[in-house]
Amino acid sequence: MEQLFINGKIWQGETFSSAMAVRDGKIVWLGDSPEEKADDIIDLQGKTVLPSFWDIHTHPLWISETLAGVPCTPPNVNSIAEMIDALKQSKPALNGWIEGWGYDESKLAEGRTPTIHDLDQVSATQPVYVLRSDCHSCAVNSAALRLAGITKDTPDPVGGKIGRFPDGEPNGVMIENGASQLIKNVKSQGTFEEIVANTLRLGEHYRKRGIGVISDMISLLHPFDFADIYSEACRQGLPQKVYLYYSWDELRQAGDKQLPKSSHPQVEVAGIKLFMDGTISNQTAHMKRPFKNSQSTGFTINDRSDLESAYEFAKANHCQIAIHAMGDASIQLILDTLGDKDPWLEIPSVRIEHATLLDEELLADFAKAKMNFAFVTQIIFLYAEYASYSQNLEEQRLKTVYPLKSMIESGVPTALSSDAPATAWMAPDDVFTSLTAAVTRKGANEEDLNSAEAISLETALRLYTSHAAAVVPGETIGVLAVGQPADFLVLDQDIFTLSPEQRPSIQVEKMYLQGKSV
Repeated sequence: MEQLFINGKIWQGETFSSAMAVRDGKIVWLGDSPEEKADDIIDLQGKTVLPSFWDIHTHPLWISETLAGVPCTPPNVNSIAEMIDALKQSKPALNGWIEGWGYDESKLAEGRTPTIHDLDQVSATQPVYVLRSDCHSCAVNSAALRLAGITKDTPDPVGGKIGRFPDGEPNGVMIENGASQLIKNVKSQGTFEEIVANTLRLGEHYRKRGIGVISDMISLLHPFDFADIYSEACRQGLPQKVYLYYSWDELRQAGDKQLPKSSHPQVEVAGIKLFMDGTISNQTAHMKRPFKNSQSTGFTINDRSDLESAYEFAKANHCQIAIHAMGDASIQLILDTLGDKDPWLEIPSVRIEHATLLDEELLADFAKAKMNFAFVTQIIFLYAEYASYSQNLEEQRLKTVYPLKSMIESGVPTALSSDAPATAWMAPDDVFTSLTAAVTRKGANEEDLNSAEAISLETALRLYTSHAAAVVPGETIGVLAVGQPADFLVLDQDIFTLSPEQRPSIQVEKMYLQGKSV
């Protein structure tokens, strides 16, 4: 069946057309004067049409968990007292835990992380778990510590630290993934069927966001293989295309020599994921110089030998390496270790995830590297968490944070994404908020995010469409063009005529994937 969409404002990346013909899920014609008749004619009524967005660094299964959790982030929660009240009013999850997400101590009136003294006020008997905004750390109550068997004598795990009171007793703050995992290990994950059911709920979540392609950036083998979860969800109707990047640490521990396989064409196993460091807001990113008003330079998680072994694995499996790196010392280590090695993919072989601190010298060195790198970054972090960045970085380094314009001008492939739910914001994967921040370089509270790094709206849109498509496997180019999938959005307002301040109010009126309304 052929569909003909008429009377629209269809953005093709450079130009506009008013009509588009679709057959068997693909675009077969674009222009302004359709001559042939179609089985189904859809009048767009002058609405703006964009390609569907690609969120190529996100954590969908985490998002599916937060849909039932308590948002502990602005604008709803601005203090520990408000967090306690919000958690008290919530219903426990099916596993009996009281769960929240999204706190950032810099945004709480008390200026600190909640401890067991705070969260025990929520419940003295039920375990309470609140995920930090970066999704690396968490805060829990005494009941949760007891279930995890964490005591004064428990040593810090690899890749994390257990927060402690001055007397050495654990205070309920679990810093970085190594420590958070001690809590996650005792939280019931649900059955395979329950997880698939939660995953299916993401279809509507992403439809509202206008997101047609997602990448799960910490895919796991246990307790259930993510390839199996997403493949089953797609069989049951999840409409989004899914790329998976498996935890390199877990693959190594399992002794696996090959990547897992997907059993559904919408799900593609694309690569492996490493962590070089933590975050700027938690002062755990690995820095060349200490954080502002601190002696700390953060710490490393994976090291040079990990990069070398990941390189050999990725070459053997013909897949990408995606590496979390926020601090400039971590980014430099990646360049020094992999920069002179031969690339093995036509698309970028190595993705730097976040790539937070990039000065002119580092950018120039990446552009000259033999390896084909890409930057996958998140302006939403700076927009939502400027207070913590300004607390931890002096003005000179603040100017090198998420330098979108400079990244693009360097020639290194660059894309925007959300890392949701790892942001202290109620809607961390709202694309229109990220687009606005990229264009205006203004924070949530009108802070100056270095206007010299502002980019045009058209460029920002490409970073969420065609430029994102260019750094993952596949033949889809993220542009509405003949021969491409009919994956597009119909907006309720014209993004090209609205003022920047009005753009976050845009709603996705309709979304089509493969020509089908979802």
